[in-house]
Amino acid sequence: MLELPAGIHEAANAGLRFHLTAPLALASGSLLVLCGENGAGKSTFLERVLIPSARSTHRILYLAQDMDLQRHTMAATLALLGQEVPVGITSLALAWIQACPSRDTLILDEFEKYLRPEQRETLDRLDFSWVVKVSHLCETRPRTQHRRGFRLLFERTNAGPDVDVRLEQAW
Repeated sequence: MLELPAGIHEAANAGLRFHLTAPLALASGSLLVLCGENGAGKSTFLERVLIPSARSTHRILYLAQDMDLQRHTMAATLALLGQEVPVGITSLALAWIQACPSRDTLILDEFEKYLRPEQRETLDRLDFSWVVKVSHLCETRPRTQHRRGFRLLFERTNAGPDVDVRLEQAW
């Protein structure tokens, strides 16, 4: 179960307070999409609230929004595993994700915007118990590889410190 209690979750270093209106309790086989406008706090919530909360109970593979910062780590991991190291950043990231099957939770921050259709299909075929994505687009169509789909909708008014976070079941 991927869980986070309802209530106020502080991201003090970022100056944000996330008001989660309902508890997050996602069974295995779930897709969670964090969606909202630019600056709504999706990545901050992910990095300062959700990942620290899940880290003790889940084996997380996290691809951050700025993939270039992880380029050398991904290449070194593949090389140590004796696998080919692709040149392009998107191919490198996909190879890295595929090379880490011991993880149960895949977290992608704005990654799908880099993918071609065939790469998206490769990503969709990977077997993770939980997949969390950050996107400006809310997932609306059911994905057959995920039994359940959910959205966390982020609303931040007047660029203030308070962010309302609402959970919705998509399918």
